[in-house]
Amino acid sequence: MASYLQESFNQVCKQAIQPKGYYVSLMENIPYYGGPEEGGWWGHDTRIVAYQRFPSLEQAEAAKSQVETLANELTIEDRKAYGDHCLRQTEWLEARGLDDSFLPEPDGESEFYVCVSDSLPEESFGDRHYE
Repeated sequence: MASYLQESFNQVCKQAIQPKGYYVSLMENIPYYGGPEEGGWWGHDTRIVAYQRFPSLEQAEAAKSQVETLANELTIEDRKAYGDHCLRQTEWLEARGLDDSFLPEPDGESEFYVCVSDSLPEESFGDRHYE
């Protein structure tokens, strides 16, 4: 549909140009535990947390370093939160005399990163079924 609209517009406006820009995107890599089949397996989802469009690559690259600092801070915070969660679960199990297999495998900590591109990156969601 979008290509049809673009072609129709180009027929009316013969000198039409595509807008140019660069996106700085804060991305999150979210691991998940798929299940105990074949000894357990892991996958991950990738989502866009936030993004901003810049008119030039130079401006996007300048913003990238600041967003990378934020991404590193978010990764550290998530690692700590994940560790705290695992500690609380361990203490809960020990208080009840239960084995660690009593609870499901935790999914894992997220990792945040930054990308600069001329289009928005694709989000991806892994398959939760073992094949």
